[in-house]
Amino acid sequence: MMGKWQLKKVTALSLAMMLVPIATIADDSKTSLSGTVDYIKHETENAPDAVGSFEGTQAFFAADILPADLLSGPHYDVEHNVFNDGYMNRYTINSSYGKMYVVSTAKLHKRIHEIKVIAEIEKIEEEEEFVDGIVEKGADVIDGVEQIITSPIDTLGNTISGVGKIFARAGENLTEQARSDQEDRLADLSGFSKTKRDYAKELNVDVYSRNTILQDKLDNLTEAGYAGNLLAAVTIGALTGPVTSASGVTELMDKVIADSAPPDLRKMNREKLEKMGVIEATADAFVANSSYSPREQTILVNALSEMKTTLGREQFIEAATKADHYDVTYFRQVQAEMYAQHNRDIAPLKTFIGLGPFLAAVTDDNVVVLNLPMDYMLWTETMATAMQSLNEYVNNLFWVEQKKVYFTGSVSPLARKNITNYGWEIIDNTSNL
Repeated sequence: MMGKWQLKKVTALSLAMMLVPIATIADDSKTSLSGTVDYIKHETENAPDAVGSFEGTQAFFAADILPADLLSGPHYDVEHNVFNDGYMNRYTINSSYGKMYVVSTAKLHKRIHEIKVIAEIEKIEEEEEFVDGIVEKGADVIDGVEQIITSPIDTLGNTISGVGKIFARAGENLTEQARSDQEDRLADLSGFSKTKRDYAKELNVDVYSRNTILQDKLDNLTEAGYAGNLLAAVTIGALTGPVTSASGVTELMDKVIADSAPPDLRKMNREKLEKMGVIEATADAFVANSSYSPREQTILVNALSEMKTTLGREQFIEAATKADHYDVTYFRQVQAEMYAQHNRDIAPLKTFIGLGPFLAAVTDDNVVVLNLPMDYMLWTETMATAMQSLNEYVNNLFWVEQKKVYFTGSVSPLARKNITNYGWEIIDNTSNL
């Protein structure tokens, strides 16, 4: 059995691994990494010190970790220096539309794709058909669109950035109204939302993206298309290839998200949760959590729904329901996809288990599987203490035959050495993004 200090230590420190930031367009001054580090140190001051050498935060060169064709394009370039906080890479994009700060390599791919789409929409905005479409649309309807359609969870995107805000805003109600509720009101008025979702699907972009520039361009495009110039707008649909996450969102799911209004997605997700055995109160709390975009919730629920014989899925939903920041919602979405992919392609997972605040799964052969969507894990003092506590927790389970940890990215040589010494097998670079 673990002592109280051990449980406290796991609870405080593991959050740094679980709460993974995503991209946002915001001022760099709104990110306070030191605040997070100070918080973690305060919460663990009574825990035993980890032993051995540790790594600090590091800076990398973008050219050393990214493919050459991703470093720059006609409307952007990725700054040379890349900061790593021990878990994720932080990139800076200098674009024709302003500076963008992106946390995670997966989100870097997404933002660059969005920049390309924005540039193509701007070309269309100069065409006569586009201008005519805007003119033909009644001013009263346009005004309604501008008032009701806003970028999804816009308040979050503009006020919170990065790891530092996760703990500072923990437990706070970050948004008064979910993006989907705003869309519902306009859907009754005009059908604008469905047209916008169709365009987003054609462009291979997320209609619920928190990229406010993309949202404005999609709104403009939809206004013109909705007035009768649909063909002129969708000609850019073949601009680039699809951008998907680690395990990939199927074409069917993309179509479902495009064809379904948020209330329909909520209803579908609630029905799937009920079939998983999630109690009504938990399902209600998860579906009502406005930190998630409709897309994030739908992909997460669909991933778990695929795991039809896996027990304990309600534990995953309970953990996911606690997310109160979009950094955490993205982490949970990708983590669910990773577990679904393991269950489908590697080995069936018989159950989820809670290891303190960590959420792992177990195969039929009693192999503990821990999935962590991280870019590059360093052996920081915080990470060393967290892994030590996690390892002690798992070692108290007498039935465990093997321990495996999967990363979407990779780990430093020192982290690899120490994690391996704890008896964990590391499987890294599980995603191309």
